[in-house]
This record gives sequence, C-alpha cells and structure tokens, in this order.
Amino acid sequence: MISFLTRKWMLCGVAAVMTSSAAVAQAQGYPDRAVTIVVPTTAGGTADILGRLLGKKLGDMWGQPVVVENRSGAGTQIGTEYAARAKPDGYTLMLTFNELATLSAVNKNTRVDVVRDFTRVGKIGSLPVVILGNPKMTANTMGELVKQLQAAPGKYTYSSGGPGSILHLYTEMFKQVAKVDMLHVPYRGALEASTALIAGEVDVLVQFANGNVINYVTSGKAKGYAVASPQRLTRLPDVPTTAEVGMPDLQLEAWYGLFAPAGLPNDLKQKINRDLIEVMKQPDIQERLATLNMQVQSGTSESFDAFFLNEHERWTKLIADAGIQGN
Repeated sequence: MISFLTRKWMLCGVAAVMTSSAAVAQAQGYPDRAVTIVVPTTAGGTADILGRLLGKKLGDMWGQPVVVENRSGAGTQIGTEYAARAKPDGYTLMLTFNELATLSAVNKNTRVDVVRDFTRVGKIGSLPVVILGNPKMTANTMGELVKQLQAAPGKYTYSSGGPGSILHLYTEMFKQVAKVDMLHVPYRGALEASTALIAGEVDVLVQFANGNVINYVTSGKAKGYAVASPQRLTRLPDVPTTAEVGMPDLQLEAWYGLFAPAGLPNDLKQKINRDLIEVMKQPDIQERLATLNMQVQSGTSESFDAFFLNEHERWTKLIADAGIQGN
C-alpha cells in the first residue's frame, strides 16, 4: 500500500516531468507567431540598428516576423519597464546596452530590478571606448593630458549625455584611475556631447569609438589620447591602449545584448541563444557590424549572465562612491 507521503512525492515527480516536457515542446515549436524586440531608445541609434539587423535575420530563420518596437523615454526606463512586465514566453525580447547595468543604481525611483526582472539571453558585441580631447588642448599624449589635468583640478571640462549617462560614468572611471578632477558639462545625449567637444565647448570626452567618432580623430577634429581596450583599433592604429599608457585597469566598452523577462524557460532561452549565435556567424552580419566598429562577442547565456552581474556590481560601486544621480 502506497503511503500518502510516497504518493505526494510521486505526484510531484510527475508534475515536474510534465513541466519539463512542456518547456521542451514550447522551445521546439517556438516561435509560432510574431516576436517583438523592444529597443528602449529612439530609432537610428546603435541599439535600434542592431535590433533591426538581427531581427530580420532571426525572422528569416524562424519563418515568423520579428518586429522592432522603439519605446524610448526617461533615459531607457520606459522601454525597460515595459519589457520587464511582459510575459516570459519568448515573444517579447529586449535589445539594450550597458546602461541597463546602471539603471537601478542611477535612478532610485525606477520600478525595475535589473538583476531579478530579466533573463540574460546573450551578448551581441561591444564598441570600444576612446578618450578624446579638444584640438585646442596643448596635451598631445595621454601622459601630457593627465599632467595638465592634475595641475589644474576643476579647471578643465568634459561633456556627457547627461547626469548618470554611460558617458558620465566612463569619465568618472577615468577620473578615478587617472586621479584627476574635471568639471562636468552635461548635454542631452551622446551626439550633443560629441558636438560640444569638436565645437570647442568642452575639453575632454570619453566616448564610444563608433564611425563618426573615429572620423573626428582621423580628420583632426578631435585628439585621440587612448582607447580603453586590450588592443589598438584597426582604424586608429596610432592611438595607444590605456594599458600602453600606464592605465591597465581602465577597461571600458559599450556592450549590447539580448534580454527577456525573468522566468523565461531555460530550454527556450537556450534556443534563442543558439539561434542568435548562428545569426552572428553569418558573413554579411559580420561585415555590417564591422562597419559599425562593433566587436562581435556572442557566447552562451551563462557567460553573458556572469558578465552582466559583474558589470552591475562594478558600476553600482562606482556610482555609490561618486555620489552620482540621474536626472
């Protein structure tokens, strides 16, 4: 005779098997309708370009439409909160960038817990970061720049995309490592921050090394002091790395990744990750990303999860130490 406790455990085991089988079946049949990729920024930016590029390829692979939906506003909070509240069934994904790792720390009123409310599906890649100077700055090397800034604390200025923006945080990290102080001049976005530098309104900018920024350096509109990457950039071969100029701990990147609401079944997460990796391997995708200066860094969802948690911890500490608050 089966005891009540034994029967209870048997039923629990059956339920677990049924749940697991249902998840596998869900992954195998996915998707059977349109998938939405939420991009929490306006159209035209790097995240939007990546969303549309990868969405088209995934749609071709899946035989279902993949629609990019821009939900911008309040930095990236509106789109991020929308994606976090979606059903974790794989039909709402979010393509975003490293500001997600800092969102909760910078914006105390946000209704999103960036660690608990999302599943990390896969990393896409990153843009290197370059330290720039106004052409009128007398310093021509990183060593000269640091000496110039250290000699006059608070005299020189730097631009950013606003309080708590990633450009603001990059520069705060640079200030800590270089032991310098500069006056923060916030603008309404990364593009305006770059424009301010080449117009001579500010002295220093720590910015993504996208095509436009690289052109600023090669055309002489800005001085390139160092790239915060392990290797020099092919398109800026004369600009040294931060390690080469004595700052090995200053490693910065603007990374991009694919997320889903928390609770996404593991089998479904793994399928989406595998399909994302396959898309990233396609030669035309690699060629297009190279034109954006994007370094492809696809990998497992587990490696992306560990990377994100490390990024969240690193930047949360800097934000607290520097007393940074967003708008």
